[in-house]
Amino acid sequence: MDTMMWRGALVLVAFVGVAPSFASAQSPTPSSCEALAKVSIAQTTVTLAQMIPAGSFQPPTPTAAATPPAPVPGLPSFCRVVARVARTGDTPVDIEVWLPARGWNGEFQPSASGFTGGAFSHAAMGDILRKGTATASTNRGHDGGGPWKLADMTSQPYHLMVDRAKAILAIYYGTRPQLSLMNECGGGGSRDALQLVQDFPQDIDAAAAVGFVYDPTHHGIGQWWVYQATHKDAASYIPPAKYPAIHQAALNACDAKDGLKDSVIADPPRCAYDPAVLACKGADGSDCLTPPQVEAVRKIYSPAVHARTGRYLFAGMSPGGELRWDAMAGPTPYAYIAGFYRNQVFKDPAWDYRKQPANFDTHVDLAEAPANRVIDAMNPDIGPFVDRGGKLLLVGGWNDHTLAPGSFVDYYEAVVKKLGAARVRNAVRLFMVPGMDHCFTPAYKPEYQADLEQTLRQWKQTGTAPDQLIVTRIEEGKGPVRQLACAYPRVPHYKGTGDATDPRSFECRAP
Repeated sequence: MDTMMWRGALVLVAFVGVAPSFASAQSPTPSSCEALAKVSIAQTTVTLAQMIPAGSFQPPTPTAAATPPAPVPGLPSFCRVVARVARTGDTPVDIEVWLPARGWNGEFQPSASGFTGGAFSHAAMGDILRKGTATASTNRGHDGGGPWKLADMTSQPYHLMVDRAKAILAIYYGTRPQLSLMNECGGGGSRDALQLVQDFPQDIDAAAAVGFVYDPTHHGIGQWWVYQATHKDAASYIPPAKYPAIHQAALNACDAKDGLKDSVIADPPRCAYDPAVLACKGADGSDCLTPPQVEAVRKIYSPAVHARTGRYLFAGMSPGGELRWDAMAGPTPYAYIAGFYRNQVFKDPAWDYRKQPANFDTHVDLAEAPANRVIDAMNPDIGPFVDRGGKLLLVGGWNDHTLAPGSFVDYYEAVVKKLGAARVRNAVRLFMVPGMDHCFTPAYKPEYQADLEQTLRQWKQTGTAPDQLIVTRIEEGKGPVRQLACAYPRVPHYKGTGDATDPRSFECRAP
C-alpha cells in the first residue's frame, strides 16, 4: 500500500474509532470550575478541575525533572482542567484545558504539542490565555523526551485533545467557540496545524503555519544532505569564516533584481549564480573557495535526490541565507538528525553518524517505509477544510537556515495542483518573506513581526483573501522597517522612487 493510501486508511480508522465528544457531552453547564470534574465526556476522565487565581500558576514538576519548571507569570484567573482520553489498544492521551474565568473573547486556540510531544506547552498556553482566548495542550500520549512512539505522531492524539477541549469549553461557557484558530511556527506546531487541516478539517476554522515542516521524513534527509555536502571529506568542509564571502557573492548577483540594493534577495528561486566566482586564484583564504568547497556550495543549493534513481527528495537551500549555514553544515549534524535516524530510520537508539553515516539510497528507502510516514503532514487534498470555509495561511522565510525554503513552495504548489487554482484562491495563501529566517520571533535575527491572527480574523470575516502582508523587520541598532510580502508567486519590487523603508514604495509583481 502506498503512503497516501496507508495514511488515508489510518485516518479512516481514527474517524470510525473515535466518536466526536460533543454528541456525548450531555452534562448541564456547571455552576463552577470544580464541577467540571463530574462531567461525562466519551472516553475521557477529568482528573483535575481547579480555578487558578490570577498570577498564581506554577506548572507541576515532571516526574523525571530535577528542578521545578519556571512559573508562568502574568496570567489572569482561569479554570484549569486536566483530563485523560483513552485510546483503544494504546496509551491514553493526557490533555490540559485553560478557560478564562472572565472576559472570554469567544475564541479557542490550541497550543502546539511540539514535534514529539511528551509535555504540556504551559508558556505558550499562557501567551494565548492572556489574550482572553481559551486554549489547550497535550502530551500526545507519552511523557518526557525519549524515543519517538510513531502512534503518538499521528494526527489522532492532537485531534483528541482539540475535540475534548472544545467539548469541555462548550459545557463551561454554554456555547461553542465562535472561532477556532491556530497560529504556529516550526516543526511541531505547524505540523499540528497541518495535520488537523488535512485529517480533521472540522477541528479548526483558520490556521497560520509559519516555517512549517510538512514533510519531516524528507526534511531529515535534506538536513543530512547539507551536512554531507561539507563532510564528504576533509577538503569539502567550509569554515564559517568563509560564509560572509559566499553570502556577499549571492547578494552581488541577485540583490538588485527587485530594483533596490538592500542586502535582501527578494526572489531567490530566480537567483542564478555560480559559486565558482569565488574560486581561489592563489592561496586559500577566507574570501575564496577551493574546488571541493565550490562543489560543496553547489550541493547545498541543490535539492536532495535519491542516489540510485535521481528522484527528488527535498529542496535545496536558497541564496541569501548563507550566514547561518553552520547549523547544518558545521562541525556536527543538526540536532533533528540524531532523533530522526535513530528512531525512524535505523530503529537504533545507539546510532552514531560517525560510525554509520547515512546514505541516500537504501537508507532513504528505510525512512520512507509506510509505517514511518505517519509523522508527515503531506496530504495536499485539503478539500474538506476548504469546502467548509477554512482558511490556511502559509508563511515561510527565504532565509530559513534549517528548513529549505523551497519546501514551503512545494507543499503550496501540491495543494494548488490537487484542488485547482480557482478552488484554492480564497482558501489558501502562501507568503514567502524576503530576508526572514524561520519564524516571527525574537529568537531569529533580524527579528520579523506580523499580526497573523488578525489577518486570519479579517479573512474569515470579510471572505477576502490577503494579497499582501506587511511585516516589520527589527535589527539591532536600527529603527524598525516595514516591509512588503506578496502572496506567492508574486514578489515585491521597488517602484523606483519613494522611501525604501515604506512598503508603499513597493508593488507585487509576477516573477
